[in-house]
Amino acid sequence: MTHTLMIYPYQIIAFLALLLITVISALIIASKNETRFHFLIWAGVILLFHFLGAISYLIKHFTRKK
Repeated sequence: MTHTLMIYPYQIIAFLALLLITVISALIIASKNETRFHFLIWAGVILLFHFLGAISYLIKHFTRKK
């Protein structure tokens, strides 16, 4: 009998590590590239919506024309 809906501890650890890496990298990149006011707005969005906020900032950063 297989347990297809079971979440194992290493999957939780991997998800939390991915979440932590995306949030920290988004905050670091935002702090280097944005003005103080825009950084505070983006930091609020990133910290409030964790994964979606971090991914949205990273997409904004990497798709911006330089």
